[in-house]
Amino acid sequence: MSAEDGYLWSFGYGSNMDVKALETKKHVKIKEHTAAILKDWRLSFMPGIPLAEPGYANLAESPGSEVHGVAFLMSKESQEELDRTESGYAKVLVDLRAYDGRPLKGFVYYNAKASAEGVPSGRYLGVLLKGARQAKLNPDYVEKLEKRATYTAPPHILELRCKRPDASSLPPVTVEEMAKHADGDDVWTGALGYVVKPRAIFFSSHKGRDLTTRMLMQFHGIPMDDNDDRGRPPYPLAKDLGADEVEYVTRWLDHYQANRSEDGVSNLGEIVGYLAEYKEQQESGKSDFKLPPIPT
Repeated sequence: MSAEDGYLWSFGYGSNMDVKALETKKHVKIKEHTAAILKDWRLSFMPGIPLAEPGYANLAESPGSEVHGVAFLMSKESQEELDRTESGYAKVLVDLRAYDGRPLKGFVYYNAKASAEGVPSGRYLGVLLKGARQAKLNPDYVEKLEKRATYTAPPHILELRCKRPDASSLPPVTVEEMAKHADGDDVWTGALGYVVKPRAIFFSSHKGRDLTTRMLMQFHGIPMDDNDDRGRPPYPLAKDLGADEVEYVTRWLDHYQANRSEDGVSNLGEIVGYLAEYKEQQESGKSDFKLPPIPT
């Protein structure tokens, strides 16, 4: 099939290498997919969300280099759906070569304005590796991905975590009260029970609610918007979470408390309280919380 038939190939080199995730989370229908190579470009990581997801996959023109990924054949309707979800990126037509030797005409999204290099989180790099292994990309290419450095919290953020007040010293904030701070000049968010008034907040889905369960779904690759509880009980018990799960959710708390702080001390977001319902469940040691099914 060709572009004239309404079908065209899209090249995924980052999180879009995962076929199931692409269909589930971005709601596109894929007719065919194949491992492919994009020549004269290199894989880079552009700056992302400070302290939480600080690096996302990107492309940079680089004669002689090549990027391995997955080419997806999609209808015009699915292309339009993907255009909407990737609306912040430049879209360019490229020539691809499938692993089976076929030349493919397709398009790719990338951030043409990114100049600095970011560092991916372990979670995000894991998404890339999952997609690369599922697609059976060249083992040497997968090995290079495996060796990529991933983000770790810097010393000033570790120090900031140690200085967070104990829950017992903070005023209680109910779910209903927190929901009243979803717009205007006094927007709140938070995670792991801490309620923060950040210096800035971009995601509307993060306003006026606790993010613990939402970020756990993000960590496990579960579609967040399809399963969002708006930060209401039941909550997971922190004692039952794995260290990597707690670390990932904590990074979003770091982000909203300190993303505008150069030294982790000044210009911080304000911790205004602690979520009463979250605290009650942690102290009781009982919760009916269950994650939605984790995609395989």
